Amino acid sequence: MLRKTALFLLGALLLLVALEAVLQCLPVSTSTMVGHYIDPAIQTYPPHHRFTVATGWDLKNARTHRTNNYGFVDDRDFHPDPRAIAVIGDSFIEANMLPASARIGPQLERILGVPVYSMGVPGTSLLDYARRARFAHKTLKIERFVFVIETGDVRQMLCGSGNYDHDCIDPKTLQLREISAAPAGTLKQIVRHSALAQYLFSQLRVDPGQWLHAVKAWFAPAAAHGATGTKPKADTNPVSPALADTLITDFFAALPATTQPPLIVIGTSHARGQSARWNAADMQQLAERATAAGMPVVRLAEAFEQWQARTGLSTAVGPYDGHWNAAAHRVAAETVAAAMGHPAQ
Repeated sequence: MLRKTALFLLGALLLLVALEAVLQCLPVSTSTMVGHYIDPAIQTYPPHHRFTVATGWDLKNARTHRTNNYGFVDDRDFHPDPRAIAVIGDSFIEANMLPASARIGPQLERILGVPVYSMGVPGTSLLDYARRARFAHKTLKIERFVFVIETGDVRQMLCGSGNYDHDCIDPKTLQLREISAAPAGTLKQIVRHSALAQYLFSQLRVDPGQWLHAVKAWFAPAAAHGATGTKPKADTNPVSPALADTLITDFFAALPATTQPPLIVIGTSHARGQSARWNAADMQQLAERATAAGMPVVRLAEAFEQWQARTGLSTAVGPYDGHWNAAAHRVAAETVAAAMGHPAQ
């Protein structure tokens, strides 16, 4: 019996080693090593870090990137330059599933003829954008900013939303909280460099926490919904207009004082149903407040709808990924450039 167990374990180990070796030869997503390298409150990759990204089990849109001198996914290094424009946002700006030349930043640079610094960090929201803007204003002498707002960014400012890096607003006290993530432990550091682990967690999106939750729910279904077994009402907007207005005020107050007002670009929504309506209400408030403050506002939804009606094509990378494809980035860049007084030729 002991011999059979030993042989089974040896076979399992050899299988894991073989899978690791095979996946090391494929463009599996590698460790991004995200952390705080240029500023204690700004998340980036390590400067000059090389990493690979891909989507899904079949490794779609595989790309290998090398970050610039400040740890952003941009082929251009950043240097102090008052002529430059910083484009700030989340994964819609980084767009790591696309080649560098297809993203909004480089396309905007070609139209405007001035350096454009792409400062996109996935999974962040408005207060994180403001942090990057203050850093760019102070360190890189940037005076002109373009903020590309994902339609959930207002409510994602709240602590607990999971879509911020460092700064968030406490939903109870409405006070700013600065949250620093714990450094990666030894096990996580090891797993980061395993192609098999990256394939499971990055490509297949295996979530051990969900498995554990499912097991607990199976044995104690009542506990999964609280002691009473009731669920919160799904039709109640957790962010009232008054709260949204407070969050927008906090965002504007966090922006650096510049010689030119920033351009606010409102993107398109991934959400559906009630969430989409709530996000749309937030964006309407944001647009009205920005306009009243003298900030020009661009809504991409209309430009995208016109392009789709003309071409019959989608603006999404694919049905598996709602981020903008290369054509949508071009439309966005042309729309932004026109709003800045530089229509595309």
